[in-house]
Amino acid sequence: MISLGFVTLDDQQESVYCTEVARRAKQYGISIYRFSPLAIDPRTENVRGVVFDDKSGEWTDAVFPIPPFLYDRCFYGHDDRSKKSKPIMHWLKQRPDVTFLGYGLPGKWSVYETLSAHPLLSAYVPPTVRLERADHVLDLLRHEQAIVAKPVHGSGGRGIYIIQKKGKTLSVQDGCGQERAVITRRNELEQFVASLQRRDGYALQPLLSLSTEAREPFDLRFLLQKDETGRWVERVRAVRIGRPGTWVANLRAGADMRPFADWFDHLPSSKRILVLDGIDTIIRTLPAYMDNELGPLFEIGLDLGVADNGAVWILDVNSKPGRKIISLLPPEQQNDIYEAPLQYCRFLASEVANR
Repeated sequence: MISLGFVTLDDQQESVYCTEVARRAKQYGISIYRFSPLAIDPRTENVRGVVFDDKSGEWTDAVFPIPPFLYDRCFYGHDDRSKKSKPIMHWLKQRPDVTFLGYGLPGKWSVYETLSAHPLLSAYVPPTVRLERADHVLDLLRHEQAIVAKPVHGSGGRGIYIIQKKGKTLSVQDGCGQERAVITRRNELEQFVASLQRRDGYALQPLLSLSTEAREPFDLRFLLQKDETGRWVERVRAVRIGRPGTWVANLRAGADMRPFADWFDHLPSSKRILVLDGIDTIIRTLPAYMDNELGPLFEIGLDLGVADNGAVWILDVNSKPGRKIISLLPPEQQNDIYEAPLQYCRFLASEVANR
């Protein structure tokens, strides 16, 4: 049997998804384990976690060696558990006897630089500046009415700020549309920039016009995974629509997820052609390129924005996409997503065996 370990910071994180995968594992000759990086004994390198029992359909406590194949589903914050787990995961990813389904992506700034270097994809990347001092904000606002500051290691819409010109002042709002500051002097802007840098690195972009006719923020989410032959395939696409008055369409911020066709079918035919051309170019090009330049990867959550003129923009590329999008699929297509980690794990196992 092949051993595959789900690694999460929290014992209950993604338990439904992990259990659905585990129920299908036996037919692939795979045993499924779950554990936290902090559950590894540094002396014996044994793990205290749980293993899925095929007969009972339940998880049972177990002590086991580090599985040779690992699925990294760790989402880090600024808490102690995250800080302790990160170096352990880095250590695991350096081990020659362990193979990860995907090794993850670096911060948003590295992703931006990589995308900007591609002759086709660069046209779909918003102009981006690394935030290092107050002048970077002022320089961008000379050409834009509003800009967005994004944490380079953020996810779920957290830590995003919108900076708008309002007369001789600057208004700073969070992603939910709540005003956080009114800046009237340069030293106040310098203090605000310094406060962001203490928390995380930040990047600046123009605030793109990405909203519905009802002034709801929206974006397109695509889930891409590798199949049993290591080839990239699109699993599902959807539209995320945020609440009026907010700036982000992330589900954690209260956004609603809807089928892609519900939105696309209402577009004028001329706009559909532009949108589809942009989407097809990105999906055809981006996964393999990111895989080669920054991977290897197993799955990608791709967020695209569509402007009023039909221009398509790459908003985010996530190597640990969420799972709520699965709910839009019929049961047989949901099954494809639950089996994908197993199929790809078996593919990797055959690659390791043939080395």
